[in-house]
Amino acid sequence: MHFTAILIGLSLLSCDPEESFYIDFYQRVFENTTNVDVSIVYHSLDSTGEKLDTLRLKANSKMAANFTSSVSSDGVKDGNSKLIIERNVGIYYDHINDYGKFELFVGNELKKEWIGPPEYLGGGINNPYNYDSWSIIKYDKPIRDGDNFIYGEIVFTVSNEDIGD
Repeated sequence: MHFTAILIGLSLLSCDPEESFYIDFYQRVFENTTNVDVSIVYHSLDSTGEKLDTLRLKANSKMAANFTSSVSSDGVKDGNSKLIIERNVGIYYDHINDYGKFELFVGNELKKEWIGPPEYLGGGINNPYNYDSWSIIKYDKPIRDGDNFIYGEIVFTVSNEDIGD
C-alpha cells in the first residue's frame, strides 16, 4: 500500500521511479575524425589464447566498440566521470596476465600500436589506454536497453595525428 502511494507521488512529480533506482551505464564508442577509413584491431586473451577483434571505422564516423559488450560492464552513479572512464577503459586490459593491445591501421598499413596498462598519461598522448584520451558525452535523456539505462557515451577519438597526417 505504501509502495503504491510512493509510485503515485513520484509519477505526479514527473519522476520515473523505475529509472531512478538504476545505475548509470555508458556506451563505449570509438570515433574517427580523419578523412580516411581506419581499422582498430584489439588483441586480448581468452581461454584459448590471443583473440583479435576488428572495428572498421569509416572516415568521419563513430561506432560502438564491438570488442566486448559495447555497454559499460560496471555502472557508476552519475557525476563520477573519473570512475566511469577508469572502469570502462580497464576492461581492455587483462591485469592478471598484463596483456592488452590496440593497433590502428589505414588499409594494410600499421599506423600505431597502443599497449596497456591503462593509466593517466595527460592530454598530449592519444592512446586508448590513457584515461585522459576518453571523453564523456551525456545524453539529454537516458536510453533504455533491456533492464539498463544508457546515460551517455565514453568516446575515444582517432585523429589525423594518429595516422600521420
